Amino acid sequence: MFKALTKLFFNNKSKNDLIIEGKYFEKYNDILNQQNILQLIEEYKTGIIVFEPIRKTITEQKQDCLYTKIDNSNLLTHEEKFETIIGLMMIFDGSFPDDAIVSQLGKVFGKEFMDTIKQKRNEFKNEIAVKRVIKYLKSK
Repeated sequence: MFKALTKLFFNNKSKNDLIIEGKYFEKYNDILNQQNILQLIEEYKTGIIVFEPIRKTITEQKQDCLYTKIDNSNLLTHEEKFETIIGLMMIFDGSFPDDAIVSQLGKVFGKEFMDTIKQKRNEFKNEIAVKRVIKYLKSK
């Protein structure tokens, strides 16, 4: 099942992403309900880009450090850890997880981290809105 999940998820990912994030997929594959995993992967894949993706601006070591912090958290269940890992992946790639996952990210990383992410999301939404207005006005 893990190989199928990996293929489903990582078809557009780099080999390094497979190494960094794949180890968590493998770990939680045997612990969690497979349907929950598939649902989270689908949410990730269909997430709407709401801010500039930041994955390429963060080193692989820093990404791994952030995932490890989630994985080592005593505040989350195994399922919440996996959900939070998916949520962090969403943030790296420019989409925004649902409120429950945002809350879990806040438990692990603190309010300041989540406030920064929310601010970046709002800035990006405003920037897109302004570009749409400019494009509309130019077309007149």
